[in-house]
Amino acid sequence: MSMVFGASTAGCSSDEEAGLASAADAGTLRRDASPVDPREAGPALDASPGPVPSCEKYCDLVMHNCTGDDAQYDSIEDCRAFCAHLPLAQPTREAEEKAAASVACRQYWADGPARTSPKAYCLAAGPFGGNTCGDRCTAFCNVVLSACSPDGGVTAYASQPECATACADFTYRDRGADGGGEGPNGPSDGDSLNCRLYWLREATKDAEKCTSLNPQSDVCKD
Repeated sequence: MSMVFGASTAGCSSDEEAGLASAADAGTLRRDASPVDPREAGPALDASPGPVPSCEKYCDLVMHNCTGDDAQYDSIEDCRAFCAHLPLAQPTREAEEKAAASVACRQYWADGPARTSPKAYCLAAGPFGGNTCGDRCTAFCNVVLSACSPDGGVTAYASQPECATACADFTYRDRGADGGGEGPNGPSDGDSLNCRLYWLREATKDAEKCTSLNPQSDVCKD
């Protein structure tokens, strides 16, 4: 006597069997055609784009990865004082954030790029963004108007347009040139944007230094 055992797809046509197999392969059905409970798949993968921008994270990275001749701040306290006047992020797509005048942009360049090639990327990770995280005048004016506000008792410029117009007339000298660069050690004199960038660092810690930042600067003059 012959015996016939029932298959799990009994009563299904060949097309239906193929459909069930495809669904099982896709992970929506088990091989016995019962639904898969999504909870059985475990926790969802974290799809976040990267670390949330913060002055604490940014300063830790830039102080660790940009040292020696590539150092952007004298101390982590100086970094945090300056960072407090920068916008954390700009309302842009993620790719554009790598070129925005924000902490997020500086944090991006201070991380992997600066770790692998500090000479190439630490300037972008620095306080003025190295003309990568926005242009220098944008960084200068954003921080000036925040650090040198009426609330602090000393103002350097009345508005963003006034600051931007003045900044466009300041001479900027590249690193290596006489009076050039924008590092934590100056230059601290000469009628240039470089000099004002130096004193802006100081103004984030002492508002009295704001008088050094306008076109009639008491120290940035020839």
